[in-house]
Amino acid sequence: MVVTLFFPMHLRGVEGTLTDTMHAILTGVGVLFMLLAIGFAATAFGKRFRFYSIATILILLVFGIVAGLDGSRLAANLPTPWMGVWERINIFSYMLWVVVLAIMVLRIQGTVAPDDSDGRSNFGSVGS
Repeated sequence: MVVTLFFPMHLRGVEGTLTDTMHAILTGVGVLFMLLAIGFAATAFGKRFRFYSIATILILLVFGIVAGLDGSRLAANLPTPWMGVWERINIFSYMLWVVVLAIMVLRIQGTVAPDDSDGRSNFGSVGS
């Protein structure tokens, strides 16, 4: 996420700074937007995609809570060996959901737009 570029987390043993706080806040905002996107898109396609979207939301919530339970250990500079695993399950489940969404959009279009002879794509052309 872009948050990491502008507000990186500091290594353990370093006293928390504004960037650590901003990292946590903006990550939370990003997760909220992910959940909103999944929720709105779940209504756009059929029942199977809706169930898949609900399952993805549940994965994000469960593993987000599990990772959050280690927050106090992280703040106390104690070991959190599984926290990174839970976070990666979250981000990879969301990324997989985005791939499935892209496939659904392409399927709705029928096929990927063919290339013109001049190498341009018809994708997004008016009147096509």
